[in-house]
Amino acid sequence: MATEVLTSHPAMALVDKMYECFGKGDMATLKTDVFAPDITWNLPGHHPLSGIKRGPDEVIAFFAALMQTGIVVEDVHFGTMEEDGVVERHTGHGVLTNGETIYFPTCSYYRVRDGRIHEVQVYTGDQHNVDRYFWSMYPLKPIPDRLG
Repeated sequence: MATEVLTSHPAMALVDKMYECFGKGDMATLKTDVFAPDITWNLPGHHPLSGIKRGPDEVIAFFAALMQTGIVVEDVHFGTMEEDGVVERHTGHGVLTNGETIYFPTCSYYRVRDGRIHEVQVYTGDQHNVDRYFWSMYPLKPIPDRLG
């Protein structure tokens, strides 16, 4: 994704670096050079991966859990919002065990502060299917184990 357009804006270059690190599995650089120590990453919903992740360790653990679900991200587009903001639009999709493909039209807003990603807010165009997909990937344990 590294293009002249992305790297000409410091916040966009940082988001591009995040994607590069994520693609290479370079979580150490994400933690030390890309994410602010007090980063928050908010994924809406009513599923096991939803909620606010606080700090690089939680965000990186979230990335690991997300990768295990088999979601594919495509058709990624970026835009800037003022000096410190980047908007990303993409389509994610994954396949349920019954073969059904679920599509996730998604928009994420990145706020940069002091040269690091400080805050991310994710918005989805189909929350019901996002919830359904993640529950299928992370089902609840049976009652005795869940309550123990």
